[in-house]
Amino acid sequence: MTEQQTFPFKFTGNGSEYFKIWIVNIILTVLTLGIYSAWAKVRNKRYFYGNTTLDNAAFEYHATPMMILKGRLIAVAALITYAVLSEFFPILGIAFAVLLTMFIPWAVWRSMQFNARMVSYRNVRFSFHGILVDAYKILLLIPFLPIITGAILGGVAYFIWGQGVLFGGIFSLTFLAFYLMFPYVQQLLTSYYINHRQFGQGKFSAQLSAKKYYTIYLVLFVTVIAILTVIGLTIGAIFYFTIGFEYFNDMEESQVLMIAYSGIGLVYLAFIIFGIWGTAYLEANVKNYVFNNVHLDESLQFQSNIRVGKLFGIYATNMLMIIITLGLAYPWTIVRLKKYKIESSRTIGNITEYANQQQDTQSALGEEIGDAFDTELDLGI
Repeated sequence: MTEQQTFPFKFTGNGSEYFKIWIVNIILTVLTLGIYSAWAKVRNKRYFYGNTTLDNAAFEYHATPMMILKGRLIAVAALITYAVLSEFFPILGIAFAVLLTMFIPWAVWRSMQFNARMVSYRNVRFSFHGILVDAYKILLLIPFLPIITGAILGGVAYFIWGQGVLFGGIFSLTFLAFYLMFPYVQQLLTSYYINHRQFGQGKFSAQLSAKKYYTIYLVLFVTVIAILTVIGLTIGAIFYFTIGFEYFNDMEESQVLMIAYSGIGLVYLAFIIFGIWGTAYLEANVKNYVFNNVHLDESLQFQSNIRVGKLFGIYATNMLMIIITLGLAYPWTIVRLKKYKIESSRTIGNITEYANQQQDTQSALGEEIGDAFDTELDLGI
């Protein structure tokens, strides 16, 4: 059996180049009261896709600013309508908010279609063929099943026993169940997103387990709680053995406040550090798990090897750079982050031969989508 070829993804962009694009985008977006943001997004997308290569061939982004501007104008008009109705006709405002909520799965579905269709590799387009009904099930029905169930049970409990312990327990369990649905919904949405994407006529596939998602989140929760508990006990022990509670009566108010503020500052610092670490942990583990299960027509396999410690270091130092430079280092930080994520991925299989086959066999994948709802999805990949 011949050894499978490995092709790493590479990113060739740099912070100095992107800074010029970024600063011009900001200036023109401000001067045009946000209208230029559609052009800014296209420039950003073309820069990052154009500098992402696989087997010495770059990806291409084909959307035009007017496509994105149309979708954004519709979104802005909807938000203005909601604001006006909420101010002068509150009941109509609530009804319009419900209508907008019903619209979200359609917008996400349309966004998946648009964003896939606008990207190509070696002149072969990507596409997305998911069913709209599935988007509504994943984004509206399944997440709110605990709330619907809780509302029914809570209503029965209230009318029979009133606002007692049972009613409060049902209320608490309902919201706990709602939040516990998140890993499951993330797994469903990621599977929906991957298993309905195509590259030419080639089909992506990934067998993802909700159990793995819950394991990742559970390990994160237990780790953070354990470490924060140790830090809290350590700070308390240091405080007790170095100062001691009996000395409080002899201290001036300013000294007591200084100690209190120092303790609060340390707690906030701990939360910030572990917030960054938690983000790195989730992103690395979810992306590695998903990518390592993605195949393309069983001919190509994808792999990702993001390390939590490395990603945490990038996030932490990026934040420091942005704070120290008052935001001017943002282009360098985003390029640094993108480069690490992209270059931690690779494909296994003959990508050149496969792309050539798709060039030969691709057919029209439907008319090009002209209106964009370019919703950014945070699937952890």
